[in-house]
Amino acid sequence: MTDDPSDSTPPTAKVSKAAGGTFPLLPGESNALYKQGFEGTLKELGATTELQMFLGEKIFQCIWWMRRYETQKRSVILEGMVSELTNYATPDEQKHAVRVLIFGQTWHEDVTQNLFKKNGHTTESLLEAAMSNSKEKLIKLDQQIALRTKTLAQLQQSYEALVNRSILQERLKLQNELIKRDLQAIDVEDVKQLEPSKNDKPQAKSRK
Repeated sequence: MTDDPSDSTPPTAKVSKAAGGTFPLLPGESNALYKQGFEGTLKELGATTELQMFLGEKIFQCIWWMRRYETQKRSVILEGMVSELTNYATPDEQKHAVRVLIFGQTWHEDVTQNLFKKNGHTTESLLEAAMSNSKEKLIKLDQQIALRTKTLAQLQQSYEALVNRSILQERLKLQNELIKRDLQAIDVEDVKQLEPSKNDKPQAKSRK
């Protein structure tokens, strides 16, 4: 991971770098937010080894993609609202002005409310119409989110298995050390029992 704040390249785990992998950001996405989220995910997971960091990176990238799809869903709905308020005969300049109002979320301003009323809509009815007309696109995006959610669950299981394996190995190592000590203690005790006591004197043979 780079510490250079001027670097526009997203942070990458060493394993990904070694494999030549990158995660390019799309226009409008913040490298600072990506870096903050990535490092926060590694901290939350407690990733310390290179393999743990690699899996943590993939987990965060999966979450980042889900966020992208959610942002795209919002854009689809807003674009649907613009379509409801314009048509093929609307001049390009007017379409642009409507798009600026809608994407700027100026719902409560008089100019926006007058635009809604002019087209026979309230804020709620316009939103409902836009979502209904964009249903197919929204369903496809939801399907992509569902796939990412499934992938995320699998990555989390892999990470947990990796971490638990390390814990199990340490636990087995500790158990083996304890068993070794117990066996050594038993051996020493057996030796002590077999050794003659210094106070024990050999008995003289009786004469007849």
